[in-house]
Amino acid sequence: MKLTKEEIQFIDTYLKSSDVIYADTRQEMVDHVATGVEQKMEEEALDFYQAFKSYMRVHKKELLKNTKTRWSFSWDAVCQFSIFMVQPYRLLMGIVLFFFFKYIDVNPYFSRNFTINNLFFVLVLSLVLFQVGYFQVYLKKRFYVLEKAGTILTLLYYLQLFFLPFFGKEPVSEYILTVFSFLYLGYLVYFIQVLRSFYRHKYYYL
Repeated sequence: MKLTKEEIQFIDTYLKSSDVIYADTRQEMVDHVATGVEQKMEEEALDFYQAFKSYMRVHKKELLKNTKTRWSFSWDAVCQFSIFMVQPYRLLMGIVLFFFFKYIDVNPYFSRNFTINNLFFVLVLSLVLFQVGYFQVYLKKRFYVLEKAGTILTLLYYLQLFFLPFFGKEPVSEYILTVFSFLYLGYLVYFIQVLRSFYRHKYYYL
């Protein structure tokens, strides 16, 4: 017996009121609870609310036990991104970038008032503002996977402080340009893929 949209929304609202704040985590839990409730309705001839109360009475503690309620620095996200970046065609992109910067010096295209270092800081700031603005301000939703991905931006920021200090005026080598261009382009592709996965479940997320 399939649940109606109203019944699925009821489960979602219940989990949200139980402090399951991340939309993607909550969606997975809604799927899990809905399946269990459907089975109870069929096997025990219960209506939705009876089946839901019965299911949650038994499973609520276990279900909410490992709920992630806040973001923290995640090396797991860094590992996932690293695996994503060593795929063959992404490594090929890195090689292309290296030869581009090796034979085309882009430093003369920047002034001392706006350096390559400044450009990379503007880029990381723009990515952070977009993620926060679009999801938390516009959609008013929080996504655990995306907030974990913020770990990658945090790491890139600290790498920039070391290799591309904001007030640095010296020309940047092709090696540094290649590494940071490769990482930022890779992150952009990674972020777009995460967005696409969310929109496949638009009913739950939006």
